[in-house]
Amino acid sequence: MLDLIIKLDNECRIKALQQVGRHPVLLADTQLIGREIDHVLGAPLKEYGMVELDNNFYRYQCAAEAGEKVLYVSSDGVLLEFYQQISRLMSEGVQVYDRNGYFLFANPASEMLEGYDSREYQGKHLLDIYDVNEEYSTVLTILRTKKPVANRCDRFKMKNGTTLTTINSGYPLIIDNYLYGAVVFESDLSVLKRLEKRTFNLEAYIGSTGPDGQAAMYTFDDIVHEAESMRELIHFAKKVSLTDSAILIVGATGTGKELVAQGIHSFSPRRYKPFIDINCSAVPGNLFESIFFGTEKGAFTGSVSKPGLFETANGGTIFLDEVNSISPEIQVKLLRVLQEKRFQRIGGSKYIQCDVRIISAANEDLNVLIKQQKIRMDFYYRISAIKMDLPDLKDRSQDSLLLARHFLDELCKQYHREQVTIAQEVLAVFEQYEWPGNVRELHHVIEYAFNRAADDASILTLDCLPGYLRALENEGCAAPQCQDLKGYATEGSGTFDERMERFEYELIRQTLTANGGNITHSARQLGISRQSLQYRMKKLNIYDW
Repeated sequence: MLDLIIKLDNECRIKALQQVGRHPVLLADTQLIGREIDHVLGAPLKEYGMVELDNNFYRYQCAAEAGEKVLYVSSDGVLLEFYQQISRLMSEGVQVYDRNGYFLFANPASEMLEGYDSREYQGKHLLDIYDVNEEYSTVLTILRTKKPVANRCDRFKMKNGTTLTTINSGYPLIIDNYLYGAVVFESDLSVLKRLEKRTFNLEAYIGSTGPDGQAAMYTFDDIVHEAESMRELIHFAKKVSLTDSAILIVGATGTGKELVAQGIHSFSPRRYKPFIDINCSAVPGNLFESIFFGTEKGAFTGSVSKPGLFETANGGTIFLDEVNSISPEIQVKLLRVLQEKRFQRIGGSKYIQCDVRIISAANEDLNVLIKQQKIRMDFYYRISAIKMDLPDLKDRSQDSLLLARHFLDELCKQYHREQVTIAQEVLAVFEQYEWPGNVRELHHVIEYAFNRAADDASILTLDCLPGYLRALENEGCAAPQCQDLKGYATEGSGTFDERMERFEYELIRQTLTANGGNITHSARQLGISRQSLQYRMKKLNIYDW
């Protein structure tokens, strides 16, 4: 319907206005008379266009009559076009049905979500489009009750045969007490779950970080696996996450003990509180108490008032990695805190209450250390109300291929590379290799191969692998064995000490190679302590590991 006629002079200035619509444009002639039309339009005059007048939008058509230009201004269809454009920009799916349940309209988000062209559904009834229960359908419920439906879950098969689950909210379209139809807004449930996880991670990070706090950045969803042993372990871990029982995670180096510990914390009611991880083998014995219990000013020369880990983690979780390295003397002091749930700062006289869950990890059997009197039995039982054994990667070989692809995809994303695949012969090596360094070694190998491959490479081949794995391709992929070392001690010149040093150098290198660079396993195989092996490596200039 026409609302306004604007007449222009030869210089395209407005010379006359004529209101013709039922709802006239509320403008005084003096506001527009004499103004250039381009200034009024805010853009050069065209044959067709849009103009804003009196805070409303109108469509115009320019025509030539009796030697002068005339603009015919109308509001018809403008709001409808705006609403359609808004619906096209929405990330939620929008569908509109008439009062009898026949399809009228859908926006692009709905088409993309369900994988259809809305033109195919024009004139069809909802039950002819979707295989849904008539009594439970969001749209048909709205039309039947004439009431809104909020956050209903609909599950149906899409055109391609896959099942889609959506969360829907819908409203009846009622004007002057007459039901014209219904509009439904739909969201993909899987997308909402991903958003929920992002929100959860952000809340956990914000809630648990502070001057001294840390956050668990991983959940059970981040543990890449398909082996039945890992599925059972994660199922059990989720169950025990809901309690406050102390947990001991036992597994070889590189099996992912900390990842499981973070998953437990993230799944637990403590997830919004701090997660503090500490490698016990890296804490000097004389600093252990001050680090865990904190200090008061003046406790010793130069000391300041500072909270310890138990204070910082209050309400949350402390993860004691390599708990087997704690001395029996320190075990006694930790045991008292775990039993009484209170402690004193070093140099302090006041008891501080603490509410902390303890998750510990060990890379060797603590029962053996109990027999060796390196672990106190009472301490062991206090930290291991729940014991979980992580399998070696060699015992879940199918996961090695899954993890390899996962690590490679992560590297491609990180360095903005096109997708890189893994050659079948490489996958065969991965599946048969025993991975003494477990997941950590696999990650190291993938990163090495990624860096060794050409920048434009689309596939990782055997040439990209470390030397010891390339050699295995022709040896049936058995675990590496130490070579005969007799010649290093008996051949060549030099003093007795020089010959023994050559022998020791080669023995350590071959043992490290056989264990994938794992120092703990190598030390155990050599019958010496981890610290002793590290000392000898430094002395012999063995820095490759």
